[in-house]
Amino acid sequence: MFSHHKWNYVEIKTRYIVKMKKILFATLLSFSCISAFAADTAKANIDPTFAKAQELIQAKNYPAAYQELERLAKAGNAQALYNLGYLTQTGQGTTKDDKKALKYYQDASAKGYSVASYVLAQSYAVGQLGLAKDEKKVREYLEKSSAQGFDDATVELAVLLFSEGTPASDKLGLQKLDPLVKKDFAPAIHAKALYDITDGLKKKNASAVNQGLKSIQDLAKKGYIPALMAVGNMLTNGNIIDQNLPEAQKIFSELAKNNVPKAKESLDVVNKLIAEKGKTPAPKAPAKK
Repeated sequence: MFSHHKWNYVEIKTRYIVKMKKILFATLLSFSCISAFAADTAKANIDPTFAKAQELIQAKNYPAAYQELERLAKAGNAQALYNLGYLTQTGQGTTKDDKKALKYYQDASAKGYSVASYVLAQSYAVGQLGLAKDEKKVREYLEKSSAQGFDDATVELAVLLFSEGTPASDKLGLQKLDPLVKKDFAPAIHAKALYDITDGLKKKNASAVNQGLKSIQDLAKKGYIPALMAVGNMLTNGNIIDQNLPEAQKIFSELAKNNVPKAKESLDVVNKLIAEKGKTPAPKAPAKK
């Protein structure tokens, strides 16, 4: 029913990072997962206000950086409040204190700092910083972060709306994504593609499925890691496109080399399937008459 795309993604471009659950250390540092330092990003986005704190962070003089950020926070700087929250949460330059970190994030969010609102949404989602899991609070802070201009939050909010499974929530989710898709924001394109595939399969709409597959294919060719993971999974399962275990193995092998979360586990699954297929006897050719 659906067209089968040919995939060739041996070359993995590592300039993209997994970002649906990332925490950003404002414009001082950029973190993937918890604390991976992205030096190029930081250098490109240095705010003169934070130049001194930036130097101290790079020198790993966290106590002095903490004091500098405190000085800025006392002057009402929301970004400094957020950064104090991060350092307090991770225990860098100060004693680790989730309750105090939470207060910093809340203050930064109240002052309009979108990343702080996003972190609060994530904290309510997983139950960290002493908070109980609370779906209403997750949505509240995602909406707040989105309204404050954080595009990642807008994408997650759209995905949350899609999960509700109603025509009204789907429509609203698509409306949230549309401006970000138009400005070529990869996470939004990826979320829209997954929606198209899921909705297309449900409604038996081959055009929507193929549109979603093409979008993911294009993202994967650019090295966007979530799309590469999605392609690898589809090649492994063989439900939407033809199963191609060797190609899936190539994708997951390259991703695993770069320590992408879940890539090693996916590679193990593919290797096991390949080994099992190797043990299965080839079908006998029909006897000649």
